[in-house]
Amino acid sequence: MNSTTFHLVLEKFKSGLSEKEKRQFATTTLDDVHVAIEKIQRKQQSEKRLRAMSKLELFLEGMKEYEKVVSVFLNTSAILAFVWVASTFHEAFDALLDAYQRIGEHMPLLAQYEDYFRNHPQMTRVLRLMYEDILKFHFKAMKYFQKRMWQQLFQALWKSFDTEFAAILRDLREHMALIESQATVAQFSEILATRTLIELQFDRDRENEVRKRRMVVHQWLAAANCGADQEAYAKVRQEHAGTGKWLLRENRFCSWFDPILCSTHMLWMNGIPGAGKTILTSLVVEEAMKLPDVHVAFFYCRYLDSERNTFLAIARGILSQLLFQDDALLTYIYEKASTSGQVTLSLEATARELLETSLKAFEKLYIVIDGIDECEGDQRQQIVSFFQSICDSLPPADEDSLRCMFVSQDDNIARKQFANISSLKITESHTRKDIVEFVAGRSKAIKQKFDLTTDRQQWVQDQVMKSADEIQCALSINLEDQTVDWERDRLRVDSKDLCGSLVNIHADSTVVIVHHSAKKYLIDKSLVNLGYGEGNLALLCISYLCFEGFDVEDDNRSVPDYIPSGYYGFMDYAYAYWARHLDAFLRVKESKDALNEISEAAEVFIDMYWAQPRTKSVPPKSFLARWEALSSNRNFNKLTIAAHLAQKQLIASTAHSSDLQVLKLHHALNKVREHLELESASANGATKLQAMYGENIFKCPRVNCIRFYGGFASQQERDDHIKKHERSFFCSFPGCAMATLGCSTPRELHKHETEFHKTFDYDDEEAEYPELPSQKVSFDCKECDAKFTRKQNLQIHMRSRHAESGSKPAAHVCSTCSKSFVRKNDLTRHVTTTHDDAKSFVCGGKLGDGSDWGCGRVYNRGDMLKRHWKSTKGKVCIVQKQNEEDADNASLSASLQPSAASTPQP
Repeated sequence: MNSTTFHLVLEKFKSGLSEKEKRQFATTTLDDVHVAIEKIQRKQQSEKRLRAMSKLELFLEGMKEYEKVVSVFLNTSAILAFVWVASTFHEAFDALLDAYQRIGEHMPLLAQYEDYFRNHPQMTRVLRLMYEDILKFHFKAMKYFQKRMWQQLFQALWKSFDTEFAAILRDLREHMALIESQATVAQFSEILATRTLIELQFDRDRENEVRKRRMVVHQWLAAANCGADQEAYAKVRQEHAGTGKWLLRENRFCSWFDPILCSTHMLWMNGIPGAGKTILTSLVVEEAMKLPDVHVAFFYCRYLDSERNTFLAIARGILSQLLFQDDALLTYIYEKASTSGQVTLSLEATARELLETSLKAFEKLYIVIDGIDECEGDQRQQIVSFFQSICDSLPPADEDSLRCMFVSQDDNIARKQFANISSLKITESHTRKDIVEFVAGRSKAIKQKFDLTTDRQQWVQDQVMKSADEIQCALSINLEDQTVDWERDRLRVDSKDLCGSLVNIHADSTVVIVHHSAKKYLIDKSLVNLGYGEGNLALLCISYLCFEGFDVEDDNRSVPDYIPSGYYGFMDYAYAYWARHLDAFLRVKESKDALNEISEAAEVFIDMYWAQPRTKSVPPKSFLARWEALSSNRNFNKLTIAAHLAQKQLIASTAHSSDLQVLKLHHALNKVREHLELESASANGATKLQAMYGENIFKCPRVNCIRFYGGFASQQERDDHIKKHERSFFCSFPGCAMATLGCSTPRELHKHETEFHKTFDYDDEEAEYPELPSQKVSFDCKECDAKFTRKQNLQIHMRSRHAESGSKPAAHVCSTCSKSFVRKNDLTRHVTTTHDDAKSFVCGGKLGDGSDWGCGRVYNRGDMLKRHWKSTKGKVCIVQKQNEEDADNASLSASLQPSAASTPQP
């Protein structure tokens, strides 16, 4: 047999190993494996958690004979050293042992076929294929156990690996069949061709599964588009080459940024509003991404944006980036998403767990968060303390694996929060050169546009430098005519050209104020009247929703006739935020005239849409007090109820319920959306429709879901998404139908995975689910004043305290510990589950009628059997036994009652 093919397989395997791993593999022998097994067993015994290491016997025996046979043909055993080392991992436990046992069961004992291989040398290729399969298993298993945070990732990863492992077992089974049947060359060639086709199909299926999982996790995280933010800010820098390069030469920054020589792992960069902190952050992110063997995640916070100013939002954003950098994290987060019961990640506890595991899973990770000061106070503290605690919890050997950079204004709160962190303050001397270059460029453009003289240009430039320290559908609506003409009245000037550097336009066409400090400046300088703006938006939303095109119950009006004009382009926003804008206006109470105008529109609005509520709803007193300014409104009570419920629906944790619908407005919304979806299916005018209504026409009906606005490109995607609101626990095993259909409760999911996927025992027996509180019952002793919550405690009390009253004495005594029992069954159960000298502990036995109970599973310790009986699966096993005992208890209780009744009363 030519050893070249073995060496080729080996070299392919070694290419994925580190130098240390190569040396370790090359010197490991079967004796080393036995020593390692003994060491593992001693360690487990000391920790009182022994495992069935005997499961390795079949594998070791098969590999020992394999080594002998291959050595005969190759004249070397050095190659075989590489199959031993994976067995020495001290982390090996039940799942890995089961895998080795299954491999051993599929490995023939080759010594008996030595003559066959000698007479058919071409069949020695089977040995090479077996060698490749075993190395493939070891490589994948080793990578799982060597990965950082493997303990936290294992349950999710092993489910995915189990699918690949099944393919390896299938190949080994076919190889064993070839050898045992002493197949011909033709049969072997046919099997080889089939194996190639199956591997290709398996690779395609795996790629499709990964794509599906990425889509599911992406929707579950519902993260802000950090990539669009980075792209927008990088584009600003590209317009002015060289901007911010001074930062890369700053000593304090370099001491944090250098991937090898790092003296500080956390850095706070700060400066005054308008210092260019966000643009500098984009430069840091861009430069970090160029570093070799470094992973990067970043986030840009935004003032008063719930998707960008909370710990939960930051966790979502960072997780969405990290899962693209590590497939193991994708599997882990997919597992959590499937079993969380949350349509989107909405629990901070879950986010903390996911983020901590993910941050610690990388060899070198840079985290950059801009705009911490744009978050509320409690959120700021939560964000900073979380990342500080993660850095502090890293062991000395891993402390350089995580670098964190925070960017914010220099205020009193930030100084306290970052008191123990190295800081870098952006000063005028840092940015002066960049400002001069920017102003000079803009002044040249102004000179050309207005034909200014050079002196005048210089004057403009000087004036700007002196003051450097200071900082579409809605327009188409005509309220008086109650019309919408998107084509004629839409904004035709680009928002960026109109507002300049005051706004940013993201990749998804979102227009935002460049920074919350700019918004604050506009309000403080009275350049923008906040109350006037909120009032105008409230009036616009309410009046717009009263247009005749929304009176869908009138058969004389056809929704499709209005769609081509862009009539419904403002509908989603107005439906969701009419109450929020009105509430914000009432907090300011800017103008009595505006209040009267809004009140009149609101009366008509309620008259048009009010529906009798199914349940009574009363707004909070604080809400009613704020809306007291509208108390003269004829529909005041109805208006406050409708507005309160409309705002309540915007809360992410609010369940979708018909009880929250007191307006018929949602009927109009649904009907309009149905027609929009039908119109979008037509090729005619599709581009124009997308310009008016967005690219994703198919939208979620829940107003507190981000997909209510963003929508989906297809009906199938939308329908699949809606199912997750209703059946939000999904099987995480690849290819399972329940990964799509879902389960309604975690218990239902657990039952499915246990019965159909044979999940590991430790999953089954450690699973805990909340149960309904038990009803309080009292069992009173008729001989004395003692009271008990359990019947058996009363029975024990009667036997021990009032035996002379006629109770039957204990007749069955344990020969080991002398403990007494009334029934023989109790004694038998005690002996088989308590004493360490029992050979085995079995789930099962004989009932009084001679029938069997239990699953028959054997345990080597009594506490493991007890643990099994506490699990969901074990409770099913023992239910028949418990029913029989309850019947015995009832019989015993009946025998006690006459005795108690015959006792003379004092």
